[in-house]
Amino acid sequence: MKNLLETILNKLNGASKIIFVGIGEAKLNDDGVGPYIISELLSYNNEKFLFINASTDPIDRIDEIVDFNPSHIVFIDTCTYNGPPGTVAILKRENMGDYIPISTHTIPLSVVIDLLVEQLPNVVIFMIGLVPEDLNGFTELTLYKEKELTLDDYSENIDLPFFNFNLSDTIKNVADKLIDIIKKITEKI
Repeated sequence: MKNLLETILNKLNGASKIIFVGIGEAKLNDDGVGPYIISELLSYNNEKFLFINASTDPIDRIDEIVDFNPSHIVFIDTCTYNGPPGTVAILKRENMGDYIPISTHTIPLSVVIDLLVEQLPNVVIFMIGLVPEDLNGFTELTLYKEKELTLDDYSENIDLPFFNFNLSDTIKNVADKLIDIIKKITEKI
């Protein structure tokens, strides 16, 4: 994880505006890691950084991404990279399709990326992929930050998850470290 900050900063070299997009289905345990990470970073949105919880349908957020006019887009999702659960892989745009399962996405991420590149030809795109430990669904659904948020909060902010996350301990630990790394990135860029 120590070199991960350096690796990501190198990928963001020359960045002027960055979007982090979390993708995944929160009801499938570790598949919700992308939305989990984004939900913990929403307060860092500003003129240089935008954090988007795209859930399972990133194509629905294309207009917002294009309107922000980013120099860099970083997707965060689970991946099928060869490694033990909790492994973090930095995937180049051209390699993402090899490591991203499309079963929880409405439209394959490669199609979304092609549409983005068509509208933002100079954008740099890569993915932070995490190897999941548990993709089973869970049966007990509780509201995300139930005691802190109102139903209006959920309906007014599309990036707030509706349900709590049920990440495995392994993935939650790695996700929390990634959140700290991304916070450092917001301070350095």
